[in-house]
Amino acid sequence: MSRNSQQNRAARKRKKQQRSGTRHHREFRPDFDAESLVFAGIEFAFGPSANAESLRRTVGQLAELDGSGSTAALLDRASQMLDASMDHAFDSGWQPAELVHAVRREFGARTARLTVAAIGSHASRTSAHKSAPEPWREQLDELNIGPDDAPARGRLSAWRAAENAEPTDTWTAILSLLGFCSYLIPMTPLMATPPNWVAGAAASRPAKHGPEPKVLSRIRGLLAKAEATTFAEEAATLSAKAQDLMTRYAIDSAMVDAEAHTSLSDQVVTRRLLVDNPYPEAKVQLLNCVADSNSVRVLWHQRFGLVSMVGMPIDLDLCEMLFTSLLVQASHAMSEAGGDRVKRSPSFRRSFLLAFASRIGERLAIAREQAGRDASSQYGKELVPIMTERTEAVGSVFEKQFPSVVTTSHSVTNAHGWQAGRVAAELADLSGGRERIAE
Repeated sequence: MSRNSQQNRAARKRKKQQRSGTRHHREFRPDFDAESLVFAGIEFAFGPSANAESLRRTVGQLAELDGSGSTAALLDRASQMLDASMDHAFDSGWQPAELVHAVRREFGARTARLTVAAIGSHASRTSAHKSAPEPWREQLDELNIGPDDAPARGRLSAWRAAENAEPTDTWTAILSLLGFCSYLIPMTPLMATPPNWVAGAAASRPAKHGPEPKVLSRIRGLLAKAEATTFAEEAATLSAKAQDLMTRYAIDSAMVDAEAHTSLSDQVVTRRLLVDNPYPEAKVQLLNCVADSNSVRVLWHQRFGLVSMVGMPIDLDLCEMLFTSLLVQASHAMSEAGGDRVKRSPSFRRSFLLAFASRIGERLAIAREQAGRDASSQYGKELVPIMTERTEAVGSVFEKQFPSVVTTSHSVTNAHGWQAGRVAAELADLSGGRERIAE
């Protein structure tokens, strides 16, 4: 045997012994293995280093450790990392409902349920049910997160038991959530973040200025009836009434603000909407058309399925109501138009919604011009500069929050869907806005 052959054989033997030693080491140091494997799995699960095959191998190793008596150490480390991930997300301006929504869009229901469990641990650690702002506590209620003292590991174990899934599936979900949270972008805080909560003194929802909010409840009721009725004349009557209420509410609010001589920039607020699949970009296009006609600025966080809306509280209320009403009408019209297989295709439905949004935008622009003329005859020349100042205040706040906004466009891939969508938009009821003043 040559000297080189002997050296090669010796090298292979040393490598084999090293691998054997590593395996032996893992038997006695599962905590060390959990640390290294979990960190590697996070990189493989999400982000620029994501790799499905590497993730599969890492998950397999974790599942093997999980079944060899190392479950306690693994769950302890995973629980600690999930706690840190929740702290990072919420201190960065995210809210519980937003995080669950974004995770569900990215990974599905199982990982979303894990997120709820992790949020529950955070709520327990921070006494959220006693200290968090009211909207935060409302989100916890909607997620069925009650006020208990279960530790993170207990919640993680309960989640695993409830899923009744293979260890590889549960570890894939854990690594996916950890990886996702490590790449979250900061969001504009819409309320006090957890480090600023005061124990035992939960903040209340910011008060809305202007007329009694019961008016909004009446408007929502009228819109709901208009959407549900099958009689066109009844829908028109209900819509006209809602339209009248909304117009008076919005303009009266603007005039009251002007008389108070308060800072308009201080009144501008930011809200976020959750946009569900399918066809989220078409839905956002519809929202953008409504926002343009209601002095509201919109930013689409595409990766997370969230929309930031910046505007005066009353304008945001009206924008949300009109958008919701039009979305319901578009859904009904699309169902009626999509009878055959072609019209049930994703390309048809997406093009339908884009066309619907485009034509609605045109109609709203015309209606807005008419509303301006009608309002000027009622309030005189004072109204124009007042509304201009409000628009400029909203624009200033939006640009400070989002200085690097990129405009996107959407292509249409189905001509039949586009045509059907424009026809439906012609028949749509614009009762949710303030663009026309009812006689």
